[in-house]
Amino acid sequence: MTSMKLPVPRYTVSDVNHKYTIAMPDGTTIGPLKSVTGVLGIIAKPALIPWASREAANYFKTEILRLGRNALDPAMLEQIAKDAAQAHRKKATDAASLGTLAHNICEAIIKGEEPATIPVELASAIHAFKAWRLSSGVEIVATELAVASVEHRFGGRLDAIGYSKRKDEWRIIDLKTSAAVYQEYSYQCGGYAIAFEEMYGIKIAGADIVRLGKKAPFDSAAHPITDMESANAAFMNALALLRSDENKLIGDATFQSASVQPKQAPKVAAKKKPTAALGF
Repeated sequence: MTSMKLPVPRYTVSDVNHKYTIAMPDGTTIGPLKSVTGVLGIIAKPALIPWASREAANYFKTEILRLGRNALDPAMLEQIAKDAAQAHRKKATDAASLGTLAHNICEAIIKGEEPATIPVELASAIHAFKAWRLSSGVEIVATELAVASVEHRFGGRLDAIGYSKRKDEWRIIDLKTSAAVYQEYSYQCGGYAIAFEEMYGIKIAGADIVRLGKKAPFDSAAHPITDMESANAAFMNALALLRSDENKLIGDATFQSASVQPKQAPKVAAKKKPTAALGF
């Protein structure tokens, strides 16, 4: 840890299951508030649809091959279909758990409490985090810091806040265990920056998205956000869209008609074939 310290915040923030509450110095509270990631949930993620479809198809194929002829039992087939529909949720949950573990290990390293053993699947990611930390010139001042905005009514928990002696500036550090870096990550850092600046009175000059690979080829990389003002504005745009979405902007119907079923053509009775002569 660095000798740099954060000033006393203008208010305190508590976090219960990602619902944030602000406690003001006079004892009043504001909240619970939506989280930064909850706000960004308003943004469409079209790539998730084909991903979920692939996970369902892969699960279905794997189970059919595993069970063989037993899979043709109607009850078994019905269960496979139900499980396949939820396969993407399990994959996401498992990935989130591994990501949380990676975050916890990185936090322990920052505090000088590195665990004796590190899971094999995270060994490369943790090594990359150490290498980035040594080369970045950013000293970590605080980790897992809950922040919130009184003015805009949202909260969040940033991974780390750091200070760069080289540039004499404060920076947000956002750790990601993902296969790629997405534009939305910059919006997330923008939300954290807005809340942090309001809470501590310190200007955030930049942010670093540190992506840690957790599956082959286990590549990792750090990406700076090149325009924090635009990132802040993008988050505020998402917040405005969310607020609009929460309001009923479409009124009750002023005109309504009953559905009209198309008339079916009358059924024509089939002609009876003539009965063959009986011969007497």
